[in-house]
Order: sequence, then structure tokens, then C-alpha cells
Amino acid sequence: MGADDCRANQSVTNKPITTIINTHTHSDHTGSNEFFGATVDSVVQENTKANMARMDEFKGEKAKFLPKRTYKDKLTLGKGKDEIDLYYFGPAHTNGDSFVVFPAIRTMHVGDVFAWKALPYIDTGNGGSVVGHAATLAKAVATVKNVDTIINGHIPTTSWNELKEYADFSQDFANFARNEMKAGKTVDQAAAEYKLPARFKGYVVTVNQQFASAKTNLQAAYGELKK
Repeated sequence: MGADDCRANQSVTNKPITTIINTHTHSDHTGSNEFFGATVDSVVQENTKANMARMDEFKGEKAKFLPKRTYKDKLTLGKGKDEIDLYYFGPAHTNGDSFVVFPAIRTMHVGDVFAWKALPYIDTGNGGSVVGHAATLAKAVATVKNVDTIINGHIPTTSWNELKEYADFSQDFANFARNEMKAGKTVDQAAAEYKLPARFKGYVVTVNQQFASAKTNLQAAYGELKK
């Protein structure tokens, strides 16, 4: 079985939980690892394990709850109808975001790479990247096949076409940031000028001003583009 920040109970399954897959390092997606105990197998992208090791929740005696298995680019768990494919396509929300594909049910869990229909929360402290976010989504869309349903980080499920649309949205913002910086605009000026393109219906600029505003994304993008 796979789980991303969930607690085992009979409303989900009456079978024992054997494997945890954390899509990335944040505590709202890893905070239940301890609940499952140290004997349950856990799997993450290798950068996520390094990020988790810096968290207080996994230091000292609690280090035993760190993931036991890692992968770099792709890993397949199980087989047949129980097959689960894990992909890493590059930095996005963090530098260790897993795309978790369940081929038998044509479904993919994308964690917080696509958390909502708004500008993403880019955690630069854990290797996240605005420019990388767009490139990573584009690579996922180009690589993964035969998926219909997307499990998102913080909204109800969406469709494959909505994931493709979000990839376009992310690229549009990365292009905006690049053009504004080339034009000599400051972050504040660019943030004031940013408007949602009309073609992205149902989107908002942000759902969390502290973490995911136009300004925070532009600050991150400018920092990346200056290198």
C-alpha cells in the first residue's frame, strides 16, 4: 500500500499498511510516518530523505522514522494490478517531489507540485524552483502515459487535461518573470503588474499570501534567473 500523510483506519482499508510513500518533505505530508511505526517500509526520492533528516521530527531517537528506501529518477514497486511507479523529474515545489503513478487505475498523485489552481508554493529552503516547477511539470506531462485522474496536494482530484493546463500556467508565469526581469522591473513592480491570463479560468493568484504570492514567486524566480 502507499500513503501520503494519512492515518490507517478501517474506513480506508482493513489490510495492514506495509509501505509509505511521501511525495515530499513537508510535515503535512510526512507527519504521520511516526504513527505507522519504524517497521513499516517507507520510500522517497533521495533529496527528500536529506531534507527530512534536517527536520526536528526526524532527529535523535526519531531518526528511525526516516525513509528506509530512496530512488533517484524512477522506481517501480509491486507488479500487476499493484504496480506503483515513482518518478522524479526535477526541482519544483521542493527538490525531491515524487510523481506517484498507479497504472492499473490510470491515476497519478502529484503532491504539492500541483496543490491548487494558483501560483505554487516554492520552498527554496528545500531546493524548490519557480523555473524548475514549469520544466518539471512539462517533463511529467511529456513522459507519463495512460493517466486520467490526478490526485492533488490540497484540492479535490483533477483530470490529466487540467494537469496539462497547470503546466502551461506555470510556464506562462516563468516566462512573465523572465520578461519582467529583462525589462528591468523590480520584484515589487513586476508583482504589481502581474495579472492572471484570461485563458486560465477558475484560477486565482494565490491561496496563501505568506507562501505563494506573485511577489514570493517572483523573488524566487529573479534569484534563479540572476545565476
